[in-house]
Amino acid sequence: MAKRARTTKRKRRGLWIGLLVAAVVAIAGVTALLSSDEKKPVTVSELVITDLQVGTGDPAVVGDTLAVHYVGTLLDGGTQFDSSQDPDPTFSFVLGAGGVIAGWDQGLLGVQAGGTRQLDIPAELAYADQGSGTIIKPGDSLRFVIEVVSVMPAAVPVPAPTPCPEADGSSARETAFEEAPPMCIDSTKTYTATIVTNLGEFTVTLDAAKAPNTVNNFVVLSRYHFYDGLTCHRIPLDFVAQCGDPAGNGSGGPGYEFADELPAAGEYQIGSIVMANSGPNTNGSQFFVVTGPSGVALSPNFSLFGQVTAGLDTAVNAIAATADETGASQAPTSPVNIVRITITES
Repeated sequence: MAKRARTTKRKRRGLWIGLLVAAVVAIAGVTALLSSDEKKPVTVSELVITDLQVGTGDPAVVGDTLAVHYVGTLLDGGTQFDSSQDPDPTFSFVLGAGGVIAGWDQGLLGVQAGGTRQLDIPAELAYADQGSGTIIKPGDSLRFVIEVVSVMPAAVPVPAPTPCPEADGSSARETAFEEAPPMCIDSTKTYTATIVTNLGEFTVTLDAAKAPNTVNNFVVLSRYHFYDGLTCHRIPLDFVAQCGDPAGNGSGGPGYEFADELPAAGEYQIGSIVMANSGPNTNGSQFFVVTGPSGVALSPNFSLFGQVTAGLDTAVNAIAATADETGASQAPTSPVNIVRITITES
């Protein structure tokens, strides 16, 4: 009997040990499952719009120009990856023009000046499976908190055909056109542009002999005061100072495009005035001043239409000095604004 009892106790002990092991394995499995769930990134499957503060005025619609301050973070973990410079300069763009991610174009419809809106943006309306930079990974959802400083209604385009502006500069300001202007300059005359900025002024002699259509376009826009108040939004170090975009981010223009008038290889030099473009025959209003060796070395794919003849060592150098010396950003480190452009002919 004693031997049988000892055997029974051993069996019971073995049973309890087996049950304990099974319980430990089960608990470990549940813990692993919970840990796996906890490691899943926080995402959204659709755009989530939250008005943190409601503004005033007309709601923003496609075509309006918005000026904003913003902070962008990963929805999962809150790591900041981008922000505007507060309080200046604001970031400006044309709503619905494709100059920003789709989540912004969709999420800022209806916002008002003075309002603050939070956008939780799914990957497919942000950077999808490509990611961006070193922080935003493929599939990441993003959160932006956007303070809307102003909403500028879309300009009513000047109907075609565009009338030539008054040579004395007395024409009213126009910022949008249905088509490129007709030939308004006199090819027998010399045209000079005085470009006044918040960092000083410089003078450009325009080359109507080599680039008549480009010079004509610049003269017409200048005489319509199109450039007054616009920024130089892109100033890479030792390269160029790019100006003339009403959207302020490289996506804007006057409402039309026109053909290239390209130089020969090697013609760019420090102080050259050149049209910016997004491909062949896509000229509009954006232009740049060559400020460094990287600009001089550009391939001749951009229309050259003038040369700085005064103010290169003062105003142009001051503009170039706003470049980010680290190369981390192509935006200027402090605002560069065009006050006005005056055209003279002789």
